[in-house]
Amino acid sequence: MTTRLRESTADRISNLPDGAIERILVFLPIKDAAKTSLLSRYWRHRWRSIPQLVFDDRFDPLPEADDRKVVMKIYEALLAHDGLLTKFELSIPGYWCNLPLDLLMLHLSRKGVQELTLTLLVEGENYPNLPSSLFSAAFPLKRLKLKGCEFKVPSGFAGFSKLTFLQLEDVGLPDGFYKNFIPKFPLLEELRVTDCGDSEPVFESHSLKVLFFRSSFYKICFKDTPVLSVLSVLDIGGDLFCGIGEPSEDDYLDMVPLFASLPALQQLNLGIELLLLLAAGCVPYRLPTDLHHLEVLAVPRLLLDRLSQARILVCLIMSSPNLQTLTIQIDDDLHHPPSEVVAGLQQLLEADDQPGVCCLQHLEEFNIQDGRGMQVELDLVRFVLATAPKLRRISIKPHDKLSSGKVLKFLKNAALCKRISRDAELRYVCEDEDEDEDEDEDEVEDATMSPLH
Repeated sequence: MTTRLRESTADRISNLPDGAIERILVFLPIKDAAKTSLLSRYWRHRWRSIPQLVFDDRFDPLPEADDRKVVMKIYEALLAHDGLLTKFELSIPGYWCNLPLDLLMLHLSRKGVQELTLTLLVEGENYPNLPSSLFSAAFPLKRLKLKGCEFKVPSGFAGFSKLTFLQLEDVGLPDGFYKNFIPKFPLLEELRVTDCGDSEPVFESHSLKVLFFRSSFYKICFKDTPVLSVLSVLDIGGDLFCGIGEPSEDDYLDMVPLFASLPALQQLNLGIELLLLLAAGCVPYRLPTDLHHLEVLAVPRLLLDRLSQARILVCLIMSSPNLQTLTIQIDDDLHHPPSEVVAGLQQLLEADDQPGVCCLQHLEEFNIQDGRGMQVELDLVRFVLATAPKLRRISIKPHDKLSSGKVLKFLKNAALCKRISRDAELRYVCEDEDEDEDEDEDEVEDATMSPLH
C-alpha cells in the first residue's frame, strides 16, 4: 500500500493531495498561511513553497505596527520562501515610502515572478517612481498591474518580452506612452487603463486583442491594431463631456479612418466622450467597409433624440451585418430634457435615398436601459422588430423617475408593432415599485407578457 497516512487518520485535511493543500494555503491571508506551521510537523513550513505571496489590506503583522516593522515582516516572508514564486502582490498604500523597492524587485526577478501587482500611492502625496530594477530584462513578467505611481523608466528600456496583460490605474504616464511603449510589449493581448491621462492616445500593437480605456482624452487613434477584437472606451466624468461643455471645432474624430483600423472588432462599448467626438466629425450613413466581425454593440450614454448622436448609432447598425446584441442606455442629462420630437431617427433608419441594406439579420437581443418612453425609442423598437428575423428578446428598463402610466403606454404601443421574428418577446425590467403602484404594475406586466403581433 503506497498511500502515505499523515500523523492521524482523522486529519482529513493533511491527507489531501499536495496540490489541494497548496490551493488552500494560497487563498489564506499570508499571516494565516504562516500560522498553519503550528498545526503539526507535516504542516511546518508548508506555506514557504506556495506559488504566490499577497500583501494587501488583510496583511497586518502587528497592532499599530510602524513602517519599519511592516517592511521587516514582508522581507522575512520573502527570505523564508524557498519555492517557485509566480505571483506577488503589494497593495498596502501608506508603506511605500519606506520600502526599498529596488531591492525588492531585484529579489522578485530572481524568484521568477510572472504576475506582479503594485499599489503605491499614499493619499495626498506625489506619485512615487517605479523602481528601476522592475524594468530589468531578467524579469519574466506576463501580467503587470500598477496603481498610484509614476511610470518612469530608465533609458534603454527594451520592453517586457513576455508580457500579455497590463493594467494601469491612476498612473502618471510620460508623453507618448501608448505610441512609444506599447509596441515594446510584443505579446501584449489585454490592456486596461483607468484614469491615467493622455490627451491624444495612439495605439499601435500587432498582438493587442482587448482594450479597456477609461480616462480623460480629446482624441484617440488606432494606428495598427489588426487583431483588436474587444474595445471599451468610457469616460471618467470630466466636465468637458458631461453636459457642461461640448467639443470645439478642432476636437473631433472621423468614423471612417477610426473604424478602418479595427478590422477584427467583435465587441464595442462606446462611451460618451468618444461618442461626442465622433458626432462632431463626419458621420456617414454607412462605413465604406463593413464591420463584419462586430457582434456586440453597447452605447452606455446616448441622447437618442439628438440627431448628431442618432447618426452614429444608425451608421454602426447599418455597417454591422453580423450584429447579435445591441444595448443602448438613454443619457440622464439634466441639461438636456427629453424631447417628444421624432428628431429624424425614423427617417435615418428608413432613408429612401440609400441603397437597400440587409442589416440586423443576426440580431438576437436588443436592450434599452433608462428608457424615457420617447417616440424615438419606439421608432427604434419598431425598426428592430421589422428587420431582425432572429430576434429573441427586447428588454426595456425604464428610467426610475418614469411614471407607470407612461411606461404602460410605451409598452402597449411597442406590443402593437409588427415583427418579423416569431420568437421575439418583449420584457419589461424594473426596480421594486411602491406598494401604491402595484395595480399599475400589474397592468404593465400584462402588457409585457402579451405576444407581439
